[in-house]
Amino acid sequence: DLDRMELPVMQRLHLHPTHPQLQSPGVSLIGIDYGGRRIGIAVSESGILASPHSVVANEGDIVARIAALAAELDAAILVVGVARRSRSTDGERKFETFAEALRQKTCRPVILWDETLSSVEAAERLRSAGSKRSRHLEDIDMYAAAVILQSYLDAHAGRTP
Repeated sequence: DLDRMELPVMQRLHLHPTHPQLQSPGVSLIGIDYGGRRIGIAVSESGILASPHSVVANEGDIVARIAALAAELDAAILVVGVARRSRSTDGERKFETFAEALRQKTCRPVILWDETLSSVEAAERLRSAGSKRSRHLEDIDMYAAAVILQSYLDAHAGRTP
């Protein structure tokens, strides 16, 4: 099983946006900024552009809630950001456990993707857009998820992120 192979995080199964699995009408990708308190969600319906979607509290059965959202959006792939600084055995295991639980629940590919500086880039985008500080704090996670998903899309479209 490709998803169970012990490969470095960045070498896991990746599908190009032109892959047949992504070409059906209504198919989307979901980007996830997985945090201890909040989880940011972003969506791409085109396979080209990622957009912020929502922020959900990381409480209760979060895997079931995200799986339900993936089903609602007909997501073909879920992309979970993993912090490079957390690539220690324990830090990476948290992300891998979450990704595996999502894969099991959704029966869809779940890809771990480097999220290095996604929150910093998201904060800069919010500031440059004139977001108020209080709103900025509420939105940062979904904008970070959009940065993660856009990075994934750009890498697989052969464009420079």
